[in-house]
Parts: sequence; C-alpha cells; structure tokens
Amino acid sequence: MKAYSTLALLAALFAGCSSQNDAGPAKGSGGGAGKGGATGAGGLSANGGSSATGGTSATGGASGVGGASTTGGRSGSGGAGGRGGATGSDVAGGSASLGGTTGSGGGATVDAGGKDTTGLSDAADATASADAGSEIHSDSGSSADAATYSPCPTNGDACKIMPFGDSITWGVGDEGNAGYRGPLFALAVAAQQKVTFTGSLSNGPDTVSGQSFPKKNEGHSGWTIAQDAGRVPSPAFDNASGGIPNIVLLMIGTNDVYASSGQSDMANRLGSLLDKIISGAPNALVVVAKITPMTLGGGYLSVVKPYNDAIPGLVQVRAANGQHIVMADMNTNFNTSTMLGSDGLHPNATGYKFMADRWYSVIGNLLSK
Repeated sequence: MKAYSTLALLAALFAGCSSQNDAGPAKGSGGGAGKGGATGAGGLSANGGSSATGGTSATGGASGVGGASTTGGRSGSGGAGGRGGATGSDVAGGSASLGGTTGSGGGATVDAGGKDTTGLSDAADATASADAGSEIHSDSGSSADAATYSPCPTNGDACKIMPFGDSITWGVGDEGNAGYRGPLFALAVAAQQKVTFTGSLSNGPDTVSGQSFPKKNEGHSGWTIAQDAGRVPSPAFDNASGGIPNIVLLMIGTNDVYASSGQSDMANRLGSLLDKIISGAPNALVVVAKITPMTLGGGYLSVVKPYNDAIPGLVQVRAANGQHIVMADMNTNFNTSTMLGSDGLHPNATGYKFMADRWYSVIGNLLSK
C-alpha cells in the first residue's frame, strides 16, 4: 500500500435502523425525549442508554498522550524516526509521503474532504486529499512493514469493510441510499475497486451504480459506545455477518452525548471498544471518526468537542504500539446549515455524501482492484 501520513486519522458512529425495534426518539432512561433524534425510524432511542456512568470527564481525553511528533520520519520511505509515542521510544514507520508532522497533543486534524465544505466532488479528488494526522503502523512496527501494509486482499477478492456505529451508520434520514454507505460504494465502483460490506444487520438499496449493493452493516439505532462494544467479536465478526473485516469504519458516541448519563468518561469507553476491535481483527485497519456536529439544544456542543478532541490521542497511543489504526474527521467543515436533516442530528443526503468522501479519502488507495 501507499504509506500514510504521520499520525492518527480518526473514526465512526451513530446507527439508525428503520426496521429495528429500537427506533424512535429517546424516552426515559438513555437521553431526554424531545431533544432531537429522528422521528420515526432510528432516532435516539438509546436502548437503555449508556451502561457506563460516572467516571472522570472525557474533557481533553487522551488527546495529549503520545504526541508522536514524528520529527525524524524520512519522507520517502517511512523510515523509523518518529520520537515520542506513548512510551517515548522510537516509533518505526515515520510515514512516507502523505502527512506532515503533528504538534503536541494528538495529531493534526484530518481535513481530508477536499477544498469545499460540501465534500469532495469525485473519487479522484477524495483520493488525492492527504490526511495530515494519520499513520498506518505494521504489527511489527518496522519501517518496511509500514510502507507495504495493506489490509485488503491482493488475490482479486473484494475488500471487506464493516460500517460500525449507530443510526448514522444505518443511514437514518437517507435510508434510500443507506446513508454514507451508498455513495461510498459508488466511489469504489467508479474506481473499479472491489468492496463489500459486513455486519449482522442489513438495509439499503438493491443496486448502486448499476451493481448489486452489499447491505450488511453494524449500525444500531440509538446505541451507545458500550452497547456497540458488546457486539465484538460476536456477532459482528461472525461468519454469518461476513467474517472478520479487512477495514472497520467506526463512528460512535453521539448517543452518549445525547444521554446525560453517558457523557462522562466517553473517551475511555471508546478506547476499550477500539481495543476489542483490534483484538478481534488484529490485521484489519480501524478507521475511527470524530462525530458529526449537531444543532440540538441542551449544551451538547460542550460534550461533543472534548470527546472529539480526545480521539487523536487514543489513535496515537495505539498506532505507536504498532496497531493498524487511523482517524477520519467527520466534524471539521461539516456545514450544519446544508448537511444536517431537520432533526438537527442526522445528516441529510449532502451530509452523508460528505461522510462518504471523508471515508474514501482515508481508505480509497487501499481498496482491492
């Protein structure tokens, strides 16, 4: 594969499911009724809300951990040279060609969605957009592996991608296109790449871009970080769900933000979920996303920002340990006036296209031909 930029890209979330039993706005425990959440299918039912309460505030999270400024990384071959990381030791794979160095505290913000705020217009622009806060590390941590690591099959088989999260992963507000999954599949088709989606759930159109659309996903409406963690490794990675994925697209946390009982210690819960995914699929690339903005009342912005700010640090620590993890930024340049649906929470078709472009800018060069 092509080497990635020097630090952590970011990743995915919020599952909406029109055919699931947990559809509807949150009531009772798990997030105040009437504060948003899609009416009808999906919504913030919160299904029991967050199982984890209390704990320390996620503010700042682990964003300062393992600065990994990669000041010594050779630009041509991803040579060893990134000083720092969680342990302070040399981190091999100083990311060859795509990224600049980060400052202290969690890596550069990913701005991989092109030059305009409505997302990239085509696959070529998305692919060309370099993510300045990410790096793919090999299991061994050697510079050679960092430069050649590829999560997808090289024998002509389709790359297995698991969309993982909540109602936004399901596609509430644009179910006809399966949310971001439809336009993401279209980008791969346009590039003549072979991909399929995995997961224990299924929804979406029958065809996209003239090809049969893979409907599997792991997007659970109203679910929290802790609830998603209960899906790994089973049934998310079961054979019936498509098996162990090559790439995991994770965006989760919006329901934790919405449910007051789940706001504390969000970053630590996300870290635990990431570790479960990495343990269950150690050769997969995990792309974890900053969550999209919302325009609901109730002071939710004060929770969203510290949670998103903590994600680069969570990625850095694991990347420095040789794990395959990067970040995607679904928050920066997401225009709430043109990309959010009327509920102020779920993206509309434009917003989901923006998300598809961001995902593709991270994984497009890795997909099977």
